[in-house]
Amino acid sequence: MKPEIVEEIKHKYGDRANDSPFERNLYTRDLAPVPALMVDPLFKTMPDLVVRPANEEEVAEILRIAWKENIPVTPRAGASTTYFDSIPVKGGIVMDLNLLRGVVGLNEERMTVTVQAGTTWSELDDYLKRRGLTEKSYPSSAPVATIGGWFCMMGYGIGSLKYGSLLSQVKSAQVVLATGDTIAVTPDTDPPLSWFAGSEGTLGIVTWLELEVRKLNPMKHFLLKMDSVPEMAQVLKEVKDAPVIPYNLHFTDPACVQGMHALGLIPDEVGEGCLLQVDYEGAEQELDQAEDIIRRIVDQHPKVKMMPGEMADLEWEERFKALRLKRGGPSVLGGEVWLPIKEVSGYLADIAAMSSKYGIRFMSYGHVVTPEYVTVMTMFYANEVNTINYMFSLGLTKKIQDVGFRYGGHPYGIGLWNSPYITRIYSRKELAELRERKKRLDPRGILNPGKVYRYPLLFHPFTFGIGANVMAGLIRAAGRGGRR
Repeated sequence: MKPEIVEEIKHKYGDRANDSPFERNLYTRDLAPVPALMVDPLFKTMPDLVVRPANEEEVAEILRIAWKENIPVTPRAGASTTYFDSIPVKGGIVMDLNLLRGVVGLNEERMTVTVQAGTTWSELDDYLKRRGLTEKSYPSSAPVATIGGWFCMMGYGIGSLKYGSLLSQVKSAQVVLATGDTIAVTPDTDPPLSWFAGSEGTLGIVTWLELEVRKLNPMKHFLLKMDSVPEMAQVLKEVKDAPVIPYNLHFTDPACVQGMHALGLIPDEVGEGCLLQVDYEGAEQELDQAEDIIRRIVDQHPKVKMMPGEMADLEWEERFKALRLKRGGPSVLGGEVWLPIKEVSGYLADIAAMSSKYGIRFMSYGHVVTPEYVTVMTMFYANEVNTINYMFSLGLTKKIQDVGFRYGGHPYGIGLWNSPYITRIYSRKELAELRERKKRLDPRGILNPGKVYRYPLLFHPFTFGIGANVMAGLIRAAGRGGRR
């Protein structure tokens, strides 16, 4: 950036525009601890300036300046992913949207709430619950994830099985385009609302959304324990296909259960095997019917054990703490896979075989998010302090995605680190359409450049695959040496 532009923005925004190295360095990472050795030679993750707009007008003003000067702009709010979605790769401006907070209005007749995009899901939940209402769905990272951020990802999480993706619940949104122009979008406008869902901040900056809400209903929770993965997969299917749709359906594989035992996160009485958490919400009659369904399914599977109700209630209360397994090591690595439900058993069997092959415990848990698909997170422990070993361990994340791909899956989310897999996520025709959208709305490519539409040269799937396989091979060799 030109020094005079930096000074112009700093003069305009005061302490909400900062170019100190200390401040800017805070914006060079998200939840993924990636060694500088892998990042600095390839990308400029240090922004030239961090700006915190307080309203939509300021968002538009900053973008008009950036458009005129051809400055990259990376929108950021909760930064609660591990894909570098909100990390700059070409410097420029990071636009911190966390000041765009609060509920704009509640329409109880339409059963919608209009909320600023930087509001977290927990903040919205607190507001709605005081009025006897709640969201239809929300991410498992709700305490830190923002409304706009989750919309610009794929928007599937807790509650999606029953109520659909976030896109299906949003009535309208306000978006500031790369040029600084502000538009209102709905499912029927041109461009439509759907273009911005999952765009990861590359087509425009969402400033507020109107989304559907529901009445706050009673809930019932059930925790089932199975000895084997195939039985868990069968029970999961029966629960999913039953007449009463669960609000949330979550499974934990045997390795993940072992990991939680080791950390004292679950009682000893649970023992070994798989866990299936089933959560229902609705009227009392619906909940009674749901309980009858669960009890009937358990009766039909003699080896399935229903755990005490207080354990099921606690598991629901702990639903935002999936990364509590991180306590077992300096850090965790892994991959999240969008996977057909019918392939869960095969996927987990191959992951277990990979654990034996590499001498590393791969722990998996998943949420059923549609009648056909589940998002599965598979993790393993790594040590980011040991830079070389940690870099080699990153090769195993590709092995996880390769297993998912064999079973018809692909990564959940793209950002930077999943860009080598874009041809697994999208067909050639879909990619061409996405690139046309980008060309139309942001022809200069200033919004969140280097994400979603194509991979960087060194991330070409062929060369990336070779490199990742070599690193994984070195980890395997090191593991064998350690076991001799």
